[in-house]
Amino acid sequence: MYPSGATAVVEIERNNDKYWVSDMGHGLVETEFVAAQDFYANAAKRIADEFAVQFDGHSMFALWVPEGRLEAAIVCVANASNQAASEAIRSASEAKERKENEKIFDRIRSVFGPKMVAKTADIAGRHAHWDAHNVVVFPNRQKAVFEAMSLHANSVSSRFLMFSDIRAADEAVSLNAMVKDIETLDEKAQMVGDVANIVAMSATDEDIRKYAMAS
Repeated sequence: MYPSGATAVVEIERNNDKYWVSDMGHGLVETEFVAAQDFYANAAKRIADEFAVQFDGHSMFALWVPEGRLEAAIVCVANASNQAASEAIRSASEAKERKENEKIFDRIRSVFGPKMVAKTADIAGRHAHWDAHNVVVFPNRQKAVFEAMSLHANSVSSRFLMFSDIRAADEAVSLNAMVKDIETLDEKAQMVGDVANIVAMSATDEDIRKYAMAS
């Protein structure tokens, strides 16, 4: 299944005793739904090599497949198409998140001043160290983290994992997931609220100060 939930479909054409198997470009189409198509080609080229299939810039396919290997070719083409689409969408989401973090950095710096805000900082969790973004460091050394979070499942999962680990190590750190619109969050995204504050990008400066002081 593709990230959207659609099932991978392949086309099979026979030429004498050999077969041609293609995803008909469905992997690329999948990325177009979420404006991630610019990231598809690089992912598809690498993953096509891993699955021993071919990519022509549009479709994943296998050429001149003997009948005895037809089932394997179908599986490889479908899985390669699926994984390429998933990776492209993940890469697009990460790129978008980087841009959002740049916007958040400018916003947080305007609220607290440039001397108190670091673009990134190492924050220790119970099990790992995290490269946190948009970190406010107060004179008493208390910290507040403002991380961008999108609706993409990878973004939600990574924020939940990061915040949970940091919270387990230091409850005094103010952890904040900044989103475009709280009303659009699904049930999984709202779970981040169990371990961090969820802050709308439209929040006032005063609200941001309150969240920064609330652990």
